[in-house]
Amino acid sequence: MNIFDIIASSNQRRLLLSLLYDNPKTLKEIVELTGLSSPLISRQLKKLVEIGLVEKDGTSYVMTEKGEIVYLAVKKFNDIISTIEKDPKFWEIHDLSRIPPEFKLRIDELGDYTVLRTEGDEVLKHFRVFSEIYQTSDVVRVASAIFFPSHPQMFVEIARKADVEVILTQNAINALENSYHEELKKYLLQGGRMYVHNDVKFTVITTEKALCMGLFLRSGKYDTESGLLSYEKSAIRWGFDLFEHFKKEAVEYP
Repeated sequence: MNIFDIIASSNQRRLLLSLLYDNPKTLKEIVELTGLSSPLISRQLKKLVEIGLVEKDGTSYVMTEKGEIVYLAVKKFNDIISTIEKDPKFWEIHDLSRIPPEFKLRIDELGDYTVLRTEGDEVLKHFRVFSEIYQTSDVVRVASAIFFPSHPQMFVEIARKADVEVILTQNAINALENSYHEELKKYLLQGGRMYVHNDVKFTVITTEKALCMGLFLRSGKYDTESGLLSYEKSAIRWGFDLFEHFKKEAVEYP
């Protein structure tokens, strides 16, 4: 059994690591905090000592440097699973292949997100909510493989009062040039910035207020019926970092 298996297979061992992460504790203190029996705790502590995650210092048990690394890794794993399990269907039906691995590993930063779904007589519920957010924001960053007919003029208006940068695919740029040339020209004249990156296959709109995310379905069709919204500071940081990741490899337009 490797270290991960030893920790993953025991709730008690994970609990002990979480307790010792804060500060060293005696056996008596651990018994009082957990309500578990002294023999049970002793057996689990012995195992943690054997694999080098905990050591004994006098009467206290202390987490080792190795133990801290393992504890943080297990905690990260649990946080990611909790994030996905908050809305399993959303993650199952969507294509996440173009989200870079390092950002998938930070998916827990989306925090207490909400998935907005269009139901009944509602029309594009999440687009309406998203629009209300970025039209009233001071900083707007957009990375998207698609655009909607209402967006060109909308972003002209937003660029007049906000710091706006947009990353689009070449296909989306071509559509703008062909059908919305005047709006594109006005957007750029207003100070809006545009970049081209063909590996974007999602829509992530990030402002100082919120993160808004739309995804393609695994079938290849863009999902117009659901979108993820998070007001968490960590989610906003995730969105800005994702934008900068793609911007570094993007080509500025024109």
